[in-house]
Amino acid sequence: DTVSKGDALFKLTDESMEAAKSDYEDAISDAENTLKTAEANLASGKLSAESTKQDADLTAQTAADSYQAQVDALDAAVEEKKEAYDEAVEQISEYQTKIDNNDYYVECAIDEKKDAVDAATTALAQAQDTLTQAQQSADAAQSTLEQAQKEFDSAVETYNKNVEETNTKITELTDSLDDLKSDYEQAERDATMQKAELQNEYDTAVVEGKYAGSTYESTVSELESAVESAQDTLDTLKEEQTALLALENGVVTADEDGTIAAVPYEAEDTLQSGTAFALYCDTQTIMISVEVPQENIAQVGVGDEVSVMIAGNRDGAVTGTVSSIASSATTGGSVSNVTYAVIISIDNSDGRLGSGSSATVTFQGEQEEKTE
Repeated sequence: DTVSKGDALFKLTDESMEAAKSDYEDAISDAENTLKTAEANLASGKLSAESTKQDADLTAQTAADSYQAQVDALDAAVEEKKEAYDEAVEQISEYQTKIDNNDYYVECAIDEKKDAVDAATTALAQAQDTLTQAQQSADAAQSTLEQAQKEFDSAVETYNKNVEETNTKITELTDSLDDLKSDYEQAERDATMQKAELQNEYDTAVVEGKYAGSTYESTVSELESAVESAQDTLDTLKEEQTALLALENGVVTADEDGTIAAVPYEAEDTLQSGTAFALYCDTQTIMISVEVPQENIAQVGVGDEVSVMIAGNRDGAVTGTVSSIASSATTGGSVSNVTYAVIISIDNSDGRLGSGSSATVTFQGEQEEKTE
């Protein structure tokens, strides 16, 4: 069967037309909402991205000062621990030197007190020898001896006390020396580790600041792509809705003259997406595609006449015309396997030729190519 341009091909039911219109209205409404959401996301996303970029820029600008301040604080803490340790070592050395040099012995005047005791003892002996003559002198010497002995005992006691206290301080400082050294070494380790962390934070801030602009542009680009995608979806739905509404009473007509090749559907069938409801073609001109080797393609030109032998055609060869030549190869590999697609058109206004048959095309210069 043949159809002419404008002929009715089939009619959609009123119910299906109304359902389709309703579906498109819902789909367009959803697409418009999606577009609005995408536009809102773009606006808020730009603000958020700009804020993030500004924060990254500010962090990068202040990172160096913050890093140096924290490093200085760590160095000061380490120096404080080191000074405490060094001071304890110095005090131990000073106390030990005083003991070794008998400084406390000298400070307590032990020798002088001992000399005084010895002198008093001698005086007592002399007084006792002359007791009968100087009992009163002996009593005085005895008193002096007792006083000298008390002062000597007190000096010895003070000396022993000073030595004991010094030894106690040395012990305490020695006991704390390991802790002070441990604190000092731990402070050095902590400072080293924290300096590395601070360096990493500083480097991260610098990198984030360096790439803040590209991150902002990437974020905005993604949001703009979402808006464009939503707009494209909405435009496509509106175009399809316009095409649907353009159908008069749900009747689909032929766009051009042609011959009906197949009608996959029957009345009351439900149309399936991706399946044509009717196939018709223009048989006035038959098109044949043939692959020409690369070494021969230069001899072929648009408008050249060729001889075409169609299988099953009892009238013999027909004349065709080269209508187009592909600008790029359709096959690859070695040079001998490279080919180009050439389209041949054949006038079939009398309807004598049918489609779907194999054909042999002979170009000028007796170059022959076959196609199925």
